Amino acid sequence: MNYLLQLVLILVLTKLGAHLANRFKLPTVIGELLVGVLAGPAVFHILTYGTFIHYFAEIGVIILMFIAGLEGDLKQLFHYWKPALTVATLGVIFPTASAVLLCVGMFDFS
Repeated sequence: MNYLLQLVLILVLTKLGAHLANRFKLPTVIGELLVGVLAGPAVFHILTYGTFIHYFAEIGVIILMFIAGLEGDLKQLFHYWKPALTVATLGVIFPTASAVLLCVGMFDFS
């Protein structure tokens, strides 16, 4: 499949998934991610992971992070820094500690 067809297919399916998710009152990103799983090699194998998809995904992540930075509000971040730090810390410590306890307790890892 040529690059232009892959790009058009990705954009059309993603917009369709976002629209359907929006109609079911779900976040649009859920529909977009679901389309990625369904169209990818996991389910229907419409799109295969190659160098074009890899570089296109890298550009998409950079744009997503840029947009998140544009929408960020430093005043609001400084206002909620304690709960944000707590959630971020527990989001790292709790899964790591759970994985260590699971590996040591159930699988006898040293």
